[in-house]
Amino acid sequence: MRKLVTGAGLAAVMMLGGATARAQGGAYGMAGCGLGSLAFGKDNTKMMQILAGTTNNILFPQTFAITSGTSNCVEGGVVTAEREQTAFAEVNFQDLKRNMAMGGGEYLTSFSTLLGCEESAKPAFFKMSQEKYSTLVPTAETTPVAMLSSMKQQIKADPALAAQCSDERAIARAQGKLPKPTDVAMTKSATVK
Repeated sequence: MRKLVTGAGLAAVMMLGGATARAQGGAYGMAGCGLGSLAFGKDNTKMMQILAGTTNNILFPQTFAITSGTSNCVEGGVVTAEREQTAFAEVNFQDLKRNMAMGGGEYLTSFSTLLGCEESAKPAFFKMSQEKYSTLVPTAETTPVAMLSSMKQQIKADPALAAQCSDERAIARAQGKLPKPTDVAMTKSATVK
C-alpha cells in the first residue's frame, strides 16, 4: 500500500511539473522554472531537460520554488504575457481590427507593445498587419484568439519583425521590467462596442 501511495504521489508531482513545464517552457526550457532551470539553463537537449525536470520535481520540489517565487519561478512571465495579449485582443477586437485595416492607431500601438515589439519595429508591424489583414482576419467569424495566433505566426515569418518583436521582451514587460504601454486601457467598457 505504501508503494502505491508513494507512486501516486510521485505521479502527481510529475504531472504538476509537466503542466508547469508547458506553461513556462518558452522561458526556461521544457522543464520549466525551478532549481533545474538555474542548474541546467535553457539547453533544450532531451538529456539536459530530463536532468532539469528531475531536479525540479524530485530533488528540490518545483512547488517550493513556485510558492516562494525563487529559482526563476516569479509572477508574470509567459502565462501572464499571453493572458494580457489575449485579454487585450478580446476586449478591443473591433477597434483593433479597424486599426489593423488602417495600418496604425492607438489600439494597434498598444497591441504591438504587448506582443513585445520595440519602438523601432512598430512601423513595420503596422504595415504587416495592414498587408496581411485578410490572413489575420480571414472571415467575420474569426475570433480574437485566432487572430492573435495568426499575428504571432506572421511576426515569426518576418525575420526583421521576429528580431524586434520577441516573447522575451513581452515577458519582461509583463514582469514589470519594461514600462507598461501607455495604451487605451484593457478595461474598456463592453457597452462601447
